[in-house]
Amino acid sequence: MKRIVALADKVRGSLLARNTIVYTFNFGMQLVIQFGYFMLLSRYLGSSEYGVFVALSSINGIGVLLVGLGSDHVMIQRVAVDPASFSRSLGHSVAMSALTVPIIAVLAAVIGHYLVGDHVHVASLLAFVVAHLVFGRIVAVCASAFMAFDRAKLQLLVNVGLAVLRALFLVAAILYQKDLTLDDWAWWYLAASALGALVAMALVAVVCGLPSPGVIHADISLGLQYCLEFVAIGSVADIDKPAVAQTLGPDIAGQYAAGFKIVDAASAPIRALLYATYTRHFRNASASATESVRFGLRLVPFSLVISVPIAIFLYFVADYIPYLIGHDFDGTPEIIQLLALYPLLMGLSGIGADILRAVGKQKLRITLLILTALIMVPAIMAGASLGGLLGAGLARLAVQVSLVGATWMFLAKDRTV
Repeated sequence: MKRIVALADKVRGSLLARNTIVYTFNFGMQLVIQFGYFMLLSRYLGSSEYGVFVALSSINGIGVLLVGLGSDHVMIQRVAVDPASFSRSLGHSVAMSALTVPIIAVLAAVIGHYLVGDHVHVASLLAFVVAHLVFGRIVAVCASAFMAFDRAKLQLLVNVGLAVLRALFLVAAILYQKDLTLDDWAWWYLAASALGALVAMALVAVVCGLPSPGVIHADISLGLQYCLEFVAIGSVADIDKPAVAQTLGPDIAGQYAAGFKIVDAASAPIRALLYATYTRHFRNASASATESVRFGLRLVPFSLVISVPIAIFLYFVADYIPYLIGHDFDGTPEIIQLLALYPLLMGLSGIGADILRAVGKQKLRITLLILTALIMVPAIMAGASLGGLLGAGLARLAVQVSLVGATWMFLAKDRTV
């Protein structure tokens, strides 16, 4: 009993442990909310329109990472070390976002129209673009502000709040409109995103303070590095859906996306571990690269303990998914079972990438991610052409395994590690 009490006291006294628990709750809440949201949306839209929605969301999701050119991640790094720099760093992120969003919005609209133009009205497509690239970007910057201060509970409120709003607006749309279509949903989605952004901005202003807008020229280069890195990460995570839609059509893409969505949602505890330790890497690296490496290596066993049970759970529950979301998604269990190891690969890849940064190999880290993103599209399209839905899943898995293998191969050759 004394040991349990001592352990509880140790957890309460550890910011890292508390933040890991909060982030796990954060992503767990998002998992519950988004799974309900996903079940309703996929059931009422059907696999074809759901596939179009996911393809557009994937393109816009990558666009969000381009807006601001990584300035929000520079803010996290700066503020984690020097909290007094918040106002200028947030102002830099606001200014960079305002300068870049028009160009990226046009690109996202053009690419989205090319991929799914026959399946959605132009006005609805633009509504999705604005929802993601304007309002989604605002929420992302606000979440980064709280992350920089290690205010995990407020970051939870921002992230979960947006998920709750979108779910509530979906329920309202279903009740209000008898036959919900993707074109209808676009405007409800836009309204929910706008309200979420408004609430997030108000929270940051009250808790953290107001920005001091202005471009910090010295931070642009570092921001570009982060931009390349996170766009590559986002592309590795999302670019397979548009590739499947382009190769196999929106119906199969919907089944593929549904499977990946469930696997990705189940990876919430791994994502929580990576988020909770993100700012810790910056602090350790600023003091000692060796200590940061040791810290990263200590995370590997925790990642394995978390991810292996998730993989087993996913494999055995996969067959029951079509009973929940409809038999339009009968191909989804194959994808879930095939990608059941994704949480494990996510953990190993994320920890390895953070260690690469700690040993001063940021360029190598970015290069590996960019190469993986570039390989992803032709690999998925080739796999889909040769083996349909299952072929696309196998190609996705092979690319992810290659990234993890390459990351740890380079780490094994580094004497620091």
